[in-house]
Amino acid sequence: ISRDGLDRLRTALAKGPTMVRVHTTSKMYPSDELTLVAELHGSTTPAERFVLSAHVQEPGANDNASGVGDLSEMARVLGTLVRNGSIRPKRTITMLFGLEITQTRNFLADDSARTRGVRWGLSLDMTGEDTKKTGGTFLIEKMPDPSAIWTRGDDHHSEWGGSPVTKDQLVPHYYNDYLLARCLDQAATTGWVVRTNPFEGGSDHTPFLQFKKPGALFWHFTDVYYHTDGDRIDKVSVSELTNVGEAALAAVLTLTSADGATARELVAEIERAAVSRLDTETALSRAALAADGDRAKETDILRTWTDYYVGALHTMTDIEVGGSSPQTTAAIDAAAARVKQAGEQRLASLAR
Repeated sequence: ISRDGLDRLRTALAKGPTMVRVHTTSKMYPSDELTLVAELHGSTTPAERFVLSAHVQEPGANDNASGVGDLSEMARVLGTLVRNGSIRPKRTITMLFGLEITQTRNFLADDSARTRGVRWGLSLDMTGEDTKKTGGTFLIEKMPDPSAIWTRGDDHHSEWGGSPVTKDQLVPHYYNDYLLARCLDQAATTGWVVRTNPFEGGSDHTPFLQFKKPGALFWHFTDVYYHTDGDRIDKVSVSELTNVGEAALAAVLTLTSADGATARELVAEIERAAVSRLDTETALSRAALAADGDRAKETDILRTWTDYYVGALHTMTDIEVGGSSPQTTAAIDAAAARVKQAGEQRLASLAR
């Protein structure tokens, strides 16, 4: 139902009992699902891919012409930079334009050899919202991390809502913090508001996770015009589109050409993020204990976050093109050991 239809119904209901007669016309027929696949082939390891997807079937300006527009502009920029010699990514960049969720699932299911080389996935869905008009905010929907089990502090589910996640469903990985850092880099110079939400599912990032690939979502929510005929071009922001597209492009280009020095810088970045999160969770646990909270629960939360980040750091062996050098492997091991120690220190502090 359109927003206009909803408003007219509410007006009628405010006056008293209201009856509505609805006529619908539909048809079912065989059709072909069409997906456009655009690729920039890697110069040295073309079988390894960063895959981006934007679904085309929804008719709204934000949902999802904005995501399609962002990815189309990224494709244009990448083509321009390759032609003028500014960049030459070592890994392949793949862009999908098709039906939501099934385009990603089919791409991953169609060719097992190709799918083995998929390193990261990113969905662009509702990326251009004028937040002053829609009421939404930019969000990075994270892969399942402990915030999807214990949602507290600054972590909040969107109005879409999440299903319960258990510890065995956690996917330790650096990708959440890596994407957040790229967006915060962009925000540092533009004032862009960047937030995250725990995993909820429902867009093109979900099949990546089902195929055991890192997958995340760039989107906006809540949106009062979501799935209504009010989702028009006047609700789209040029600056928001630019911020999302530039942050996504920086994330893609960094990982598709990362050398040893870049990989080690990212290891240090994730270590800082890990310690910061442990500090946040320790403060939340102390507050909970001060309010007669369950000590066993708070210990479990802090231990789970520690284990999550130790595991996340060990996944960083896939960043350096051609495989981790001895220096990068040593940096990963050392960072993981320091994070484990930091977690143990904070766990000990809870016992005092």
